[in-house]
Amino acid sequence: MCFSCLEENEQLLITSCSGERSVENGPGIVCYGPCSSTEQRGALVLGTGEYAVIMNDEFGSKRSVYGPTVEWMTEREVKVDGGECPKLTGQQYITVTDGETGNVRNVTGPTLFKPGPYEEISEFKRVYNLSKNEYLRIKDQEGQVRIEVGEQRVVPDPLEEVMGGVQKGVNIDDHHCVLVRNIDTGSLVQISKQGLFVPSKYQEIVQVQEKIILEEYQTVVYKDKTGKFIYVRGDSELRDFFLPPFCEIVKQEWSTDLRKEHTSSEVMWKFDRRPSYMNYEFNCRTVDNVELEVDVSFFWAIIDVPLLVEKTADAPGDTCTHARSKIIQEVSRIKLLDFLERFNEIIRGACVGDTFYQERGVDLLSVEVLRFKCASKETDLILQDIIKETADRLKKKERQKGENEVALSRLSGEIEEEKMKKELIELKKSHLKTEARIEGEAEGNKLVAFMERTTGKEAISIDTDKAIKMYLMLRKLDSVEALSRGNNQLMITPNDVNLSVGQIFPTSKEDKSGF
Repeated sequence: MCFSCLEENEQLLITSCSGERSVENGPGIVCYGPCSSTEQRGALVLGTGEYAVIMNDEFGSKRSVYGPTVEWMTEREVKVDGGECPKLTGQQYITVTDGETGNVRNVTGPTLFKPGPYEEISEFKRVYNLSKNEYLRIKDQEGQVRIEVGEQRVVPDPLEEVMGGVQKGVNIDDHHCVLVRNIDTGSLVQISKQGLFVPSKYQEIVQVQEKIILEEYQTVVYKDKTGKFIYVRGDSELRDFFLPPFCEIVKQEWSTDLRKEHTSSEVMWKFDRRPSYMNYEFNCRTVDNVELEVDVSFFWAIIDVPLLVEKTADAPGDTCTHARSKIIQEVSRIKLLDFLERFNEIIRGACVGDTFYQERGVDLLSVEVLRFKCASKETDLILQDIIKETADRLKKKERQKGENEVALSRLSGEIEEEKMKKELIELKKSHLKTEARIEGEAEGNKLVAFMERTTGKEAISIDTDKAIKMYLMLRKLDSVEALSRGNNQLMITPNDVNLSVGQIFPTSKEDKSGF
């Protein structure tokens, strides 16, 4: 006899020499024959939320066991599957397929799903929670399509297919419309009725269109379904519109790189008719074989959009390329020094006024040279020296001109000053003459009054000669009084001692009496 010790939750599977199987459950000591084979296995201990699938190899049947439990299998049973039961939240669901009947069903959370022995479980799927502007396009097993619109919670049937996931409706307003394809008829319809648009099951949104709004200076070109070009200007009544169905905006790729070699470009479909500046760089060679790199600025404008669309696909590139050709021809006839003296005149003469531009719907208004240099470094150094000497010479000329202007200004000031001095002297002389005339008139009035008083009708009966001498004596007294007010000194010789009172000068022999 043989013995085996089994612990708790252990099982011994015994196969006799005749092939019969039996089981003994622990705990305990089990005796079996010496020719028997044994297999020690544990019981199925299942916790909460766990399950196991057990198959009976005698009948091929299966059964499921759910925890919490301890399950003892019989001698003909074996575990074929198991694990944790799916735990579904409120936003999850799974698809369950019955292996015996082929039926398919959905199981929606929240729940703890206990699968049967013949059921297959899909991966977790998320429930569709649709908002107001969302919808689902769902196709069933027969190919029928339906639309589910929010607000709602949608769980598709097991055999249904969601096409394209959750999609949003389109808010149609003054600036937006929808281009819709009818699947059943194939027609293309533009819907501009304002509100939330959700397509029906036979409608498909091709494009959400934005209204084209033009400024006063813009022009748009589109091609209709017959291929005809339609031109819409911003200063017309139809300045804001939706592009009709089966129409296409005409677009051009304009060069934006400095050398206009189309290494970089921008898509142009709103043509701006305002004048604008455009820089361009190119190489040219003078007649004395000096290669120059010239950077110019073109001031240009679109004057005829239909001509531009029909004649060119790259207006800036064509304009710059033609201008370069003309400038190269003109520069190749002159020497470097001539170019230095009148480069702007040469380049303007080569470009401005050419009918090439008007024939393509543009106008070249002006050209300015921004900078230029020699392509060769050695020659460029010589050119810089020439430019520096020219600049120094101009600087000296301007400085001399300024100094001359200062000197002329100073001289003009002195001339004006002398003129003012002359006017001042003449004014002073005029004032002195006026004062002398006034003083003379006053003295004359005094003399007349004195003579009338001494010799007139009311006179004191004095001879005219004596009256004159008396007047002169009074004037001399005034002179003496004037001398006495200051620090003046009167020098008198001995011959002049016999002077009468108030007489300064010597009197004659006839006048020694005083009067």
